[in-house]
Amino acid sequence: MSLQGEINKCLSAAYKNWIISKRNVFTVFELVFWPLISLLSIGLMTRFLGVGGDTVAFLLVGAIGLTILQICQIDVAYVLLFDMWSKSIKNTFVSPVRGYHLVLGALLFGMVRGTFAFTILVVISRILFGFDFLAGGFHTVLIFLAGVFAVSAIIGMIVCISILLFGQKADVAAWSLSGVIMLISGIYYPVSVLPEPLQLMARAVPLTYFLEYYRSAYGFGDHNIVIGVLMVAAYMIAGLIVLEMTIERARKTGILLRLSE
Repeated sequence: MSLQGEINKCLSAAYKNWIISKRNVFTVFELVFWPLISLLSIGLMTRFLGVGGDTVAFLLVGAIGLTILQICQIDVAYVLLFDMWSKSIKNTFVSPVRGYHLVLGALLFGMVRGTFAFTILVVISRILFGFDFLAGGFHTVLIFLAGVFAVSAIIGMIVCISILLFGQKADVAAWSLSGVIMLISGIYYPVSVLPEPLQLMARAVPLTYFLEYYRSAYGFGDHNIVIGVLMVAAYMIAGLIVLEMTIERARKTGILLRLSE
């Protein structure tokens, strides 16, 4: 098993997503239209409410972070969603690839798309709302984006695992999980305003720590980024292990054939 072979297997998953995405005109909406609508709606709301610059920064960090999360996590989920919708999921696993090849390759493609959308949103937010996303330094942005991308991969893996366990019924998870994350991780409000049980749930979501880390650069309290990094690493490793186990189970139970023609 050569390193080059492992890299090629990961790149094959990225290339697969690229081929499918470039043939689908609706990917433009995912990448540009909806992110801009989300950013403009939040930015214009801050104008209407007349909130100060700090609150604007708080909300725009959340809006941009959520957008990047949604773009990247759906790319990871697409690596099996497209196969399920086209009833060709068995063909993916006939090839000599493992679950981590699919996840890492799809994540790479999602990071490219997410970075492209992030750049557009940062420029627009700077021009229209005077928001400087680099105020905390370039390294802060890199750590924040790395955390968002990692959380995206975790959500995408949960969707893939759900597909292999529950079949067609699981595709709703691709869109609902990010909504749950939005509710509890402090996208548009501090976690401290949540009821105590939801605050405990928020502390189990790594995105909470990365949002607090980035917002701390704008004066919004302290952060525990080390906990977030350790948590996201543990979740990634656990997710990859569970995904491999689920693939083996799907082979034995025949669900790969039931999801294929």
